Amino acid sequence: MISCKVLGAYAAIGSLTPSEQASWYRRMATEWRLNIFEIPMLGGVPVLPELVETFADTSASLVVTCVAQWAIKGQKNPAYGLSSPQEDCRQEAILDVQSILQQSMSLSRAGIGIRNVVVHTGQRAGSTVAHAIALNRSLVSLVEAAAHVLPHTALTIEMCDNLAPDHPIPFPAAKKQSLPPSDLLDTVVAVNARGGQPVSVMLNWGRMLINGDNPLNVIGQVHRSAAPLAGVILSGAGATPDGFVDSHNSQLDPECGFTADDGKSCAAALQATSETSFLGMKCSTSKGQDKVSVEDVLATEAELLSSV
Repeated sequence: MISCKVLGAYAAIGSLTPSEQASWYRRMATEWRLNIFEIPMLGGVPVLPELVETFADTSASLVVTCVAQWAIKGQKNPAYGLSSPQEDCRQEAILDVQSILQQSMSLSRAGIGIRNVVVHTGQRAGSTVAHAIALNRSLVSLVEAAAHVLPHTALTIEMCDNLAPDHPIPFPAAKKQSLPPSDLLDTVVAVNARGGQPVSVMLNWGRMLINGDNPLNVIGQVHRSAAPLAGVILSGAGATPDGFVDSHNSQLDPECGFTADDGKSCAAALQATSETSFLGMKCSTSKGQDKVSVEDVLATEAELLSSV
């Protein structure tokens, strides 16, 4: 069943001034009654004070994603990531997540709820077995670290596309995950068998489109596994001659591969199980080579979330 709704506005408003971003978050909370937000964090880079004040004032909760941290460093070093077979690169990724956990703890002390801290595997840079072993070690370490600083927060791993290294679409528009979905789920289950706060899995509709998967089938695959499903973020993807790329298009872009009916089907799939998970939406202002307004994008997101 759906436990709550999550709005990811940063792709649409991240280029605005801090005060403009804060105004939009305040409007989402007061006018649209949505105050659980997905936001990106970077290791060593504090959240804008204007946003901290707004989140605290509106009693907001956050789903923290490390996607920006991982994509920025991953472009400079393809071996960077929690599943990296190169030990120095794996340790660097762990330290970055630990920094984000510390920042999240500071936000929690300011009265802002931290629901999830969402991590990623990193790119493919070795064999499946090597990546699975490395990811297992990283998650075990991070579960222990999170238990000390954020005992009520779920450590979550996002299931992304795992296109082959020779696919023409480059990272970070694609090729985000080192392990196929089944191997990622097996690794999460193995980590959770050790006890403690279980690691959960988050899905992003658009990133499943990039992989060429049917998103509803992947949701069913997670439900059938022993890995907890934290939630699903609804978004589209950009259409190119080589396939979809990561651009968080809304259904205002007719080529995004995502429709309002898809959102309703996803909600129905989540409601049909006894497992609780969130339903979220994250969209940018992209519309092919054009742009749509922030107002239109956020209103579209809020309307869909309130209707399912």
